Amino acid sequence: MSADDRIATTPNPEATFNDLLTYAELLNTPRLARLYSYILRHGPVEIEAIKTDLDMAHSTTYKYIGQLEEMGVLGRDENVTPATVTVDPIQLQLDTEHGEVLATPTLVDAIGRQLDTEDIRVFVERQGIAKLAAALHYTLRIMAGELTQRTAATKLDVHPVEGMTVFTALQDVVEEAASYDPYLERPE
Repeated sequence: MSADDRIATTPNPEATFNDLLTYAELLNTPRLARLYSYILRHGPVEIEAIKTDLDMAHSTTYKYIGQLEEMGVLGRDENVTPATVTVDPIQLQLDTEHGEVLATPTLVDAIGRQLDTEDIRVFVERQGIAKLAAALHYTLRIMAGELTQRTAATKLDVHPVEGMTVFTALQDVVEEAASYDPYLERPE
């Protein structure tokens, strides 16, 4: 293998870190996550439809659309009237000392759902985003028949009722995600 071949096959560290920063922004901004998920599910979609369906102010809608565009995940089609927007499904795979984890649009959707689903909002307020990501992992295992909700709540280290409540809410997210998340490891 030549030096040029090795360079061509090595990861792009700048792109990798940009992906990490994009995911961090989506996970820390529920309204941005909700917008991203909405466009992914409905795209291509007109901006007016976004404003109406998500009940967002004009300036907020354009601010977040601009932000997604700057992040490199949103595309605009100005060749149609009115213009439409789409987003790319993104994934982030992390390999850490604690193991490997894959973050997909389903997790972004779960973050955005805290604006509309009280059970997810309360869970995130009490436990945080990292625990929600872990709860999503266990929800997939529950749906695959590998764990019961009670066992998963124990592994998640939360009260069984709190765990079962968030698992049920996340099952709705996973069921819908099957139609738009190409990276989701779907339960059999």
